[in-house]
Amino acid sequence: MNPHFLFNTLNNLYTLALQKSEKTPEVISVLSDILDYMLYRCNEKYVSLDKEIELIENYITLEKLRYGKRAKVSFHKSVNEMIKIAPLILLTFIENAFKHGVGQEINEAELNISLSSEAKNILFTIRNTIPNSSSALENTTSSIGILNVKKQLELLYPNSHELKIDHTERHYSVQLNLTAQ
Repeated sequence: MNPHFLFNTLNNLYTLALQKSEKTPEVISVLSDILDYMLYRCNEKYVSLDKEIELIENYITLEKLRYGKRAKVSFHKSVNEMIKIAPLILLTFIENAFKHGVGQEINEAELNISLSSEAKNILFTIRNTIPNSSSALENTTSSIGILNVKKQLELLYPNSHELKIDHTERHYSVQLNLTAQ
């Protein structure tokens, strides 16, 4: 997880505390769940898909708080069978979508995430709008986060994954097919 996420979340939490917002306990709880998961619950090579879904939902909750109305985020799940997945493998794509899509957009950004499973197959797709600013159009297919996740996929899912990354002038999308081990 990107340290900037933690820094920004703590800043948001500080602001909520100063405002004596009723959201403060919820944010503390969600952040606590994320940190607990990362520190203690994902020490295995593979974890249940439902735990990864919970992590993704918690992450989205905190990012929606940060970006407010600037982010139109949808997360659709169709998980028919609870299978195992490498921990945190999907989070890099979600972090990149917020960082490069939502974070650099001055208007409303769109972020659509879909996760489905059937038998031993997992399909993850994410699509975000690309801001009009030229600084946001950097090549994120070769960013360090994407390069690292590609290496992880090769190690954890040799010959049992397919990653497609595509970007147009207005959208960036990732499709990841995994066959569970």
